[in-house]
Amino acid sequence: MNPELANQLTPDQPAANQPTANQKAIVQSYQTLPNRYDEMVGNDGTMRGHWAMCAREMDSLGWEGLNRRAQAVEKLVRENGTTFQIDGDADQQPRPWQLSSTPVVIDSASWSIVEAGLKQRTRLLSKVLDDLLGEQRLLREGIIPADLLWSNPYFHRVYHSLQTSTHRLHITATEIAREANGNWLVQSDRTRAPSGLGYLLENRIITSRIYPHLIRNTKTKRIASFFNSLRDHLRSLAVRERENPRVALLTPTSGDYRQFEDAYLSRYLGFTLVKGADLAVRGGELNLKTLGGLLPIQVLWRHISDRNCDPLELAPESADGVTGLVGCLRSGRIALTNGLGSVLVQAPALMPYLSAACEYFFKEPLRLQNVKTYWCGSPTDLQYVKDNLDQLLIRPAYHIVGDAPVSAANLSAAARSELLAAIEHRPHNYVAQQHPTYSTAPVWHNNRLEPWHVSMRCFQLSTANDVEVLPGALARLSDDENDLDQTPASGRLTQDCWVLGEETADDQNSLLHPASAPVSLRRSGDELPSRVAEHLFWMGRYAERAEAIARLLRTVLLRLNGERNADELNELPRLVAALAAMGQIDPDYAIDFLNTNFPRPEDILPRSVFDPSQPRGLVRTIELMQRSAMSVRDRLSLDAYRIVQRISDLAKLPIDVDDDGANLIRLDELISAFLALAGVTAESFVRTHARQFLELGRRIERSDHTSELLLATISWPAKDDRVVCESVLETCDSLMTYRSRYMNLVRLAPVIDLLVTDDTNPRSLRFQMDEIVELLTSLPSVSRTVGAGPDERIALALKHELVMAIPAELSKRSPNGTLRQLEDKLRRIIDDLPTLSDAISARYLIHTGQQQTLTGVATVLPGE
Repeated sequence: MNPELANQLTPDQPAANQPTANQKAIVQSYQTLPNRYDEMVGNDGTMRGHWAMCAREMDSLGWEGLNRRAQAVEKLVRENGTTFQIDGDADQQPRPWQLSSTPVVIDSASWSIVEAGLKQRTRLLSKVLDDLLGEQRLLREGIIPADLLWSNPYFHRVYHSLQTSTHRLHITATEIAREANGNWLVQSDRTRAPSGLGYLLENRIITSRIYPHLIRNTKTKRIASFFNSLRDHLRSLAVRERENPRVALLTPTSGDYRQFEDAYLSRYLGFTLVKGADLAVRGGELNLKTLGGLLPIQVLWRHISDRNCDPLELAPESADGVTGLVGCLRSGRIALTNGLGSVLVQAPALMPYLSAACEYFFKEPLRLQNVKTYWCGSPTDLQYVKDNLDQLLIRPAYHIVGDAPVSAANLSAAARSELLAAIEHRPHNYVAQQHPTYSTAPVWHNNRLEPWHVSMRCFQLSTANDVEVLPGALARLSDDENDLDQTPASGRLTQDCWVLGEETADDQNSLLHPASAPVSLRRSGDELPSRVAEHLFWMGRYAERAEAIARLLRTVLLRLNGERNADELNELPRLVAALAAMGQIDPDYAIDFLNTNFPRPEDILPRSVFDPSQPRGLVRTIELMQRSAMSVRDRLSLDAYRIVQRISDLAKLPIDVDDDGANLIRLDELISAFLALAGVTAESFVRTHARQFLELGRRIERSDHTSELLLATISWPAKDDRVVCESVLETCDSLMTYRSRYMNLVRLAPVIDLLVTDDTNPRSLRFQMDEIVELLTSLPSVSRTVGAGPDERIALALKHELVMAIPAELSKRSPNGTLRQLEDKLRRIIDDLPTLSDAISARYLIHTGQQQTLTGVATVLPGE
């Protein structure tokens, strides 16, 4: 555990001394809500037995201890970069995940009822789906109205032609809640690609760190076995290479609310995270496009909608899917989880008919009843809805993601009439449900325990022989129960759900293979998707750019806050010119005769550099770096991403224009964090193509900024070359090296040698070009290509320029006082670096542009 975090926490073992009266009042003062089932306190006001140990823990911790736990949870969420993109809000920054510091505890007897009901329901939904896409006995027998299927906009005939050797539903989720009498009710099903598993896992990991002893002493059931079964099951679906199949997790395009979770799951389970642009169908096989060629994929775990999986046969406007995927499914060359068409059985309109379907298939009633639901496509149900509109919630019949349900009782007369007219016009598109009731659970909020309403999302895994239910749930909470009617994609406070067992679970359960399992040794590298390479390339560029800006700004602020006045700083005009060249302040500051028309630099710095609206400013650059890092989160270590998160947090702090001391401390912290990021990526990245593209980005950007800095500073005539050179050496982190060689004797020639032609200085231009050439040479090339590629030729030419350069010649000033030879070389580098970057992109990287619709009419369905 983080030592700083550990110091904040008191041990969660029972205290040796008795709690004080004030501490005891924490649980005793907890007030339940009337007419609601409370998870901790019974109707008679006594503590439920399975909560006793947790209650004692809360009492022993007291007010201060519980507050420290809440702060520790927030700290871990922030450090881990656990974020959540609000659905439909792609333009906004991801928000921090919200996790309560108190768990919700379920006893084993209650959970056994839930588990049995979820197993039955999962088998039922699988049978119903197979029937709807097969014999359709339920339709012929009138158990399910045929119009319910034919009017469903998510139904496609293509799904019927897809035979499967196994069942179609593999991973499902069920939303449940408790009535006031303690009975469980099902609110909805998720059968397409249920979200929340990753957040549930993160909740458990964080809570286990906060209460390590308590979670063991309460004999809480472990959840690792479920993820172990999930991984093994997906691997078992492979029709070829079953010994070690390649399993890929297909995630939507950027901006989707699943971005964090999919990266988290793929890293935890050891799967390859891919997007549609990473995949290609060749010869009836699904392949991963990598720098080293095409690699076949045996199992695809999709987290995109059914209709977006194949733009050729389903939605032509889809940018998430893979052209030809349906053909691969027909040929049986790829296993897909969940199967296409699985979206049909999560339709709310199906819920009124599941009880009859259960009797039809299993000759037994539903063990977990649904919340009362009425499909308006049924004339009987429609009439009931019209007669009881004010007592019902109205929601779409076929999709469960999107707008919140509508409570007719809260509408104006005009809005109510409008809603009723819409229902009567298209009754098939609406369902009505009874207002659900939710149980309450204690939440530490406002320095006390408060009863908040809770809804639980449970997860099931269907294997060939059984259904396994995850022993826990993603619990969502709100102090307003109406908020829980919305989907988790709207963002809510969550809780870790502890299901107590009779015996302590096996602590040795792990996702690692047993020691006896055979494994083929290999060293990977070529299997890097070009999309990932592109994000790593730009992550390196943005990180280096931001560090260069921070270093230059620190150099300027240190001088502005020194003993000399601004007009005595001979180096200041050249440093300001460098800031302007890097796009940090108005370029007119670099023109001497216009300086008097603008505010003094000390009056606008660092406000200008920290301005988030500056397209090349520090804050914007860090934001772009973080976005690139999020896109390759499955490739970064937790430590590396924590540093990225720390940099982002520092950039977002409010700027104090009147406190340069605080701003300098902030810049010091930023530069230290950038150095830490460079060190972690250098030491934790295996020497494969992933690291090579990250380094390529860094080296190209460092070359560009160093060239711009030198061109704007020492290449121009100055009143005092010495102070200008010292400022440049300081900005380039080379002042210590220079002094170790030449002490305090500052001259142009050795400065130029150190920063331009020295192949041993990691900050010099020559060093960057050597590294770029070496990196490009080690990247894969097309076998039929003879000689160096376009990118290599540009890099070799630039390297040759520096190899042949003579520092003494470069330091000679022309009659007008400029270093003409140095200036020519720097401009050559600055002009050729964008061409080099474009050549690398053209050869290795991909760019996703706007797709053209080839067939059909593009229609975006709600919730897709």
